[in-house]
Amino acid sequence: MITIKDISEPSKAYSQIKDAFHSNVIEYFDNLLKETNTNLENNKVTCDNYYKKLQEIETEKKAANKKGRLKSFLNFLKVLCFITIVLIPVGLLIRSKVKNNIDNTINEINKKIEKLNKDAEELKNEAIKQTANLNNSYDWNIAATLINKTIPLINMDQYLNNERLQQLIEEHGFSEHKGNDISTIFVQSGSILGNPFIVEQNYVQEMGSCVYTGSLVIHYVTYERDSNGNMHPVNRTQTLIATVTKPKPYYYLDTWLVYGNEAAPNLTFSRSPTANGKMSDKDIEKMSQRFNKTLDKISKKDISFTKMANDKFESLFRAVNRNNEVEFRLLFTPLAQANMIDLLRMKEPYGDDFFFYKNLELNYIKSKHAQGFDYSNNPNKFIGFDATKAKENLINYCDDYFKHIYFDLAPIISIPIYQNHKSHNYIYKDNHKARYTSFEVESMVNQYDGINFVHKDSKTSPILKAEFDHQDGDTDIMNITAYTFKTIPHVEMVPRLGRDGITHMVPVSWDEYIPIKRSRQVAIKDSKINRYKFSQDQNVFSKKSLKNVYYQKGLVTGLLDNPNE
Repeated sequence: MITIKDISEPSKAYSQIKDAFHSNVIEYFDNLLKETNTNLENNKVTCDNYYKKLQEIETEKKAANKKGRLKSFLNFLKVLCFITIVLIPVGLLIRSKVKNNIDNTINEINKKIEKLNKDAEELKNEAIKQTANLNNSYDWNIAATLINKTIPLINMDQYLNNERLQQLIEEHGFSEHKGNDISTIFVQSGSILGNPFIVEQNYVQEMGSCVYTGSLVIHYVTYERDSNGNMHPVNRTQTLIATVTKPKPYYYLDTWLVYGNEAAPNLTFSRSPTANGKMSDKDIEKMSQRFNKTLDKISKKDISFTKMANDKFESLFRAVNRNNEVEFRLLFTPLAQANMIDLLRMKEPYGDDFFFYKNLELNYIKSKHAQGFDYSNNPNKFIGFDATKAKENLINYCDDYFKHIYFDLAPIISIPIYQNHKSHNYIYKDNHKARYTSFEVESMVNQYDGINFVHKDSKTSPILKAEFDHQDGDTDIMNITAYTFKTIPHVEMVPRLGRDGITHMVPVSWDEYIPIKRSRQVAIKDSKINRYKFSQDQNVFSKKSLKNVYYQKGLVTGLLDNPNE
């Protein structure tokens, strides 16, 4: 395994680290092949033969379809011959002979397809046997584990445990999500020199508004003169349109990185994306000059604000709402400024695509590239009978994961003091009865079908919230509450003036969303086993009758039989 220790300039080091990580992924997969006695070449031959059989099957199916179309044409000729009496004897004789030949050919093709399907199935079963041990060897957190081995500075946890969470809460002032409008889909925790971070992807519900539209067709009569001056009635129609705006819940995914560090503990600031790698040096220079004038105005209004000498950094980073100039400069040394400029000016892969919010000892990073990316490290991504494709999938996913997580952390590791400031020795006090965090529990229960938790009248997606109930031996019992909405249909009559001079009431149908909830309990414990051993024996909850037992990152959850309405 290749190890990179110096990432003091993360943007410049990215290419080297990316290549090292890529090599480590390949080495990891090659070691899996050896450990599981999987012969990649033999499997490739088997799979190639399997794919050839599939191509042959498609070729034969096309031939059969072609013959079938010809048969349909002959049936059409038969009808034509009956219509044209003169052609009946000759036409029917020709059709009969050709049709018999076609039927025989189609039967032969179908037999050949049946034989090819059988051969293909045998080849696929052989490939499945060849990759069985390899598929069993995949587990959660492959990409995260390889980051640990590539960059010792960054430590990725197996899962977010209470020790790490309490470190963020008690040392740095982090707070858990208590509201019933947000649920954790995924969480990855870790540390940099003992300073904790978590990457959390949340499913968020927020209330917005929806415009409902209704219509009413009215009929009326007007009187118009013809060319002779006589009055005639004219029937007319008009469609009246009305709208009403009502509250409606909306849902979206939201991914953040939260990092705790004691350095600059009184500093707050925020910044938003301002530029990208496509801007030329000349464009940056012009932007810096314009923004420099803005900074001069800010300095005159706020005597506590002091402009930094590096105009380019100020114009690109734009943290003008900082509250502590001394601590801001403690963080953003000349090297930190240079690192940040390099990061913001990168042409690939992302450049300036992140929000950075520092609130005392907590740093929040929200990048555009992180939104919607699957950080789960789910081993099902790699399982399959084709080891060559599995290798390609694993390498591509791990490389993509590394790219995403590296540039989530890049704004943090661009600041040298964050790489040098070690966390104080943290003594974890077991003053919380729960062994497992609500973040991990929610990320697991969100993998279940929502029907296991939601109220029967639900009409929207659920927000699942986990809350510790009690311990039962080595198992935590958690209450999972599903917050959803039911709908009540309404019709609102909206007055609209028609061209007939009469005000009409236009019906507009709309839905009222009423919050509802339902709770049931789940059990969770650390299985102490890997994914393969769990697949062989899922009876990890020895004294409980559980449904839908689920494994993720070494943790196991199961649904209890006693849902509480």
